[in-house]
Amino acid sequence: MKIPLIFFAILWLAFNPVVNHAKARKDVELAFKRFITAFNNLDWDEFRMALADEVTVFNPDIPEAPSIGRLNGRQQVKEGFKSVFEASRKQASGPPYLHLVPKEVRIQVYGDTALVTFEFDRAGNSLGRRTLVFHRQGHAWKIVHIHASNVTRRS
Repeated sequence: MKIPLIFFAILWLAFNPVVNHAKARKDVELAFKRFITAFNNLDWDEFRMALADEVTVFNPDIPEAPSIGRLNGRQQVKEGFKSVFEASRKQASGPPYLHLVPKEVRIQVYGDTALVTFEFDRAGNSLGRRTLVFHRQGHAWKIVHIHASNVTRRS
């Protein structure tokens, strides 16, 4: 029995690292966009679905954050972001409540891990900088770490 040429083409596409890398990058980009949309809308259910159970977060020094210490795991992240979500809802009508517009987005994929770095404008002369570490868990890309910092722009 002869195996059709199409079968070999499908196998090549499935196991070709270049094709898989491009697909992974696109999947990470989609996961990142869903996360930003959920955050801007202060949609906790969608927000938490983007997070891995073992997620860790370093928050910047902002008044709404109850702690600047590392948050470990989904429960601490929930407790930490609850006050941020509540304060943001009081300050704006929405959704969207926030208007975080990522700039200078860079996605780097390394196998089952990906880094997404970006910046965004903040009030005053401030710039937000974020690094999200994604890990492929099954067929989904989940955030395992968020590192957040804010800086004042130099004149």
